[in-house]
Amino acid sequence: MEISLIGWIHTILGTLAIIVAVLIIATQGFIKSKNNLGKFYLVATLITASTALMLFKNGGFNLAHLLAILTIIAIVLGITSEKFNIFGISKYIQAMSYTGSVLFHLIPGIAEVNKRLPIDNPMGLSVLDPVNIRYYLIFTAIIGTTILIQWYFLWKKRSMS
Repeated sequence: MEISLIGWIHTILGTLAIIVAVLIIATQGFIKSKNNLGKFYLVATLITASTALMLFKNGGFNLAHLLAILTIIAIVLGITSEKFNIFGISKYIQAMSYTGSVLFHLIPGIAEVNKRLPIDNPMGLSVLDPVNIRYYLIFTAIIGTTILIQWYFLWKKRSMS
């Protein structure tokens, strides 16, 4: 399968964004737009989601396009909640939005990788292949648990002050 120039930009930035997000969460706990890594993640994510809307296979709108739209919504919601403290829950919304956007990156990424690798015998031939669905469930559980841990630390910090 050949990849277009937009496809390469999308793939490279998306992969870098996921790596940076994991690094940020592992070292800082939360993705924030106030530091350079956080800014890189957010910009790379918005470019990745935007370029996903330009990629069409079989001529139509698909799950990857829906996830790109959800990613953009999550980033905008995260940025908004980072700027405004609404009812004291903005930090929780920010954590959920930014960390949740990582999952929206991973789902189509998993399908693409499994459709291409290993080269001689790809693992998942379609988005809904059982192998892919297992990966989606595993990463949904990991991201969901990460968000709950982030919320716990936010709650603990709030109750200590």
